[in-house]
Amino acid sequence: MNAAVTDAPTPRDAGKEGAPPPEHHAPHGASKAKKRSKRLIILPIVLAVGGGLAAWEVISHKGLQSTDNAQVEAEVVAVPTRIGGVVTAVSFEENQRVSAGDVLATLDDGPAKAKVAQAEAAVAAAEAQARAADSDVVVATTNASGNNDVAAASKATAQSTVTAARVQLREGEAAVRAAQAAYAQAKANKERDEALFNGGALAKSAYEATATAFQVAGSNLEGARARLATLRAGVAQAESRIGEADARIEQTKDVDSVVAQAEARAKAAHAQVEVAKAALDLAKLELSYTTITAPRAGVMSKKTVAVGQMLGPGQALAQLVTDDRWVTANFKETQIADMRVGQPVELEIDAFPDHPLHGHVESFAGGTGARFTLLPPDNATGNFTKVVQRVPVRVRIDDMPDGVPLRAGLSVEATVNTNVAGGANAGDAAHASANETTSGR
Repeated sequence: MNAAVTDAPTPRDAGKEGAPPPEHHAPHGASKAKKRSKRLIILPIVLAVGGGLAAWEVISHKGLQSTDNAQVEAEVVAVPTRIGGVVTAVSFEENQRVSAGDVLATLDDGPAKAKVAQAEAAVAAAEAQARAADSDVVVATTNASGNNDVAAASKATAQSTVTAARVQLREGEAAVRAAQAAYAQAKANKERDEALFNGGALAKSAYEATATAFQVAGSNLEGARARLATLRAGVAQAESRIGEADARIEQTKDVDSVVAQAEARAKAAHAQVEVAKAALDLAKLELSYTTITAPRAGVMSKKTVAVGQMLGPGQALAQLVTDDRWVTANFKETQIADMRVGQPVELEIDAFPDHPLHGHVESFAGGTGARFTLLPPDNATGNFTKVVQRVPVRVRIDDMPDGVPLRAGLSVEATVNTNVAGGANAGDAAHASANETTSGR
């Protein structure tokens, strides 16, 4: 305990011998006046200093808009399976960092390989049919031209046959006329000789010869008539062959159409080849889907897959948190009037208070946070209560210091300096976004 050392006499020393005489004290009223005068001097100084500090605080924070309703954001991708199957291997652990293209898991590829084999066989069959169709085009071209020539030759032959048949017909008609004349002559001779024989003027042998000649003439006449009928039938048959030849010529004269039909069938066969190849490509693609790879670099979290598990198409293996980071700051609607794209932002991460970050305003949301909720508020109801809304503002981090792992969802305090001129404001940015959407339709 330190005691103050003084030479002033105490009341106890008063009256003693050798003690110094007591000091002369001023009256009590004068002391109070002096204290009051000191207070009157100090008070203005304090008020001036306080006012200066308050003014400096207002000036230094003018144009700064802050919010602690902000968090670190990242793209979270649910890594899905493209096809269903049984998991045969898992190649990552919980919260493991992966690169784009790293194998995450494999599925049983037996069914997919069988589909590939089936598709390859279908391609081979379609190609064989296409080759046969190409050969049919050549055959159809040759046959169409040949058939037309054959039909023309058949018509010429039929016409020659008709000509010959008509000549024979005329000969037959002449033979009939000759047979008729011989018959008439034989008949007259018979009748004459018969009268002579009956009168006894002619021998029986002579009469019999005349009668026999008459019978022969009759037979010759019948034969000539029969041959004439045959010749007429031959002429009719030959003329019908001309008609058949004309029909064949008409049928085979459109060689281009026949060839075009054959070529169309060949094209259809080649199209089936392409269809089969497409099915083969699809089967190979499904086979490749049995190996599941990381679409991007990041951290695999919330692992939900194990060996032997049966997965369905679209089922997620895990959540991939990508390396891209930004901050979503939810400012009150009364704070964004002077905000512009590009204005600087100071970021304080609660998890890393000793590592302040810098960023800039990147964009403004097209609506308030309440408009994107599952059940947006309906202000037309009768029990409306006005609540200050918040607008999500996307902040791009300019510098990412080493050793500061920013996890998605970390709390952030963001301060925007609206004193710095930026680009478009919140309303202009939303209007520009709407115009871009409209022009893109």
